Amino acid sequence: MNCLEAQSKIIAYIDNKLDKEEKTEFLRHITRCKDCKEELNIYYTMIEGMRQLDSNLPLSRDFSQELDDRIDRELMHNKKKQEFFRSSVCIVVLSVLGFLIFGYVNFLNILRADEQARLKEAQGEHYFSDTFDSVLFVPDEEEEMLSINVEKDEPEPGFYEKIRQYNALDQE
Repeated sequence: MNCLEAQSKIIAYIDNKLDKEEKTEFLRHITRCKDCKEELNIYYTMIEGMRQLDSNLPLSRDFSQELDDRIDRELMHNKKKQEFFRSSVCIVVLSVLGFLIFGYVNFLNILRADEQARLKEAQGEHYFSDTFDSVLFVPDEEEEMLSINVEKDEPEPGFYEKIRQYNALDQE
């Protein structure tokens, strides 16, 4: 905003008739430009003084201080709005980021479980039989005497079948 635009909006500012965007631009210009600030101070003193006289109110002692206080309040209000907006955006971004991280970790867990299931399926029961037969099925002396009747034509029982037979021997 240039000085001519700012000076044309002084009366609208004093009467609170500027919209949010215009007021924000106007206040930015006023805080930077001493000439426009002085012009605003003159108009504010004249208009507010006349309003107070018309309303039979006692005249203010320091119109400049009142104007500075009003500008400070409005600038602080704008600053708080900006901070609220920034913090809201940060919260939303962090929430989305957290959701994405949680989803990614969950996705990795699902992939790992699926991979483990595929490996287990590919290995089948022969993997466990080859690995654990010597540990799980070491026959005791009594068990050697109670051998399982297996015909030579039948294929060797699988891992789970051996466990069932072993458990059946324990229950007897």
